[in-house]
Amino acid sequence: MEIKKSNGKINICSECGAEVSIDDLICPFCKADLTEILETFGEVELVKSYQSDFEAQTAKAQLDEAGIKCFLSSDNEGGMIPALSLSIGIKLMVNKDDVDKAKEILKAMNMF
Repeated sequence: MEIKKSNGKINICSECGAEVSIDDLICPFCKADLTEILETFGEVELVKSYQSDFEAQTAKAQLDEAGIKCFLSSDNEGGMIPALSLSIGIKLMVNKDDVDKAKEILKAMNMF
């Protein structure tokens, strides 16, 4: 099984949203298995950051419906400090190859 890794970039754990090293196969924060995530997404990029969970979830649903694999990444200390989402934002991440298509879909829905 070949594991796809970013070229010198960080990866994002889709379980807890933490930034992890490209060499990590297990998230050092939540212990999630990152091999499936890396195989599914390959190199990921930020499409847009949202200030509210509702906006981020709505945008993700639009991309899911269009068949674009995506996930949300945020760090609010496991829900303990929700204000961190306001300062850091909730990141909508997609595969590098799908960034342009994702932006088009979100622009058409006035969500970009």
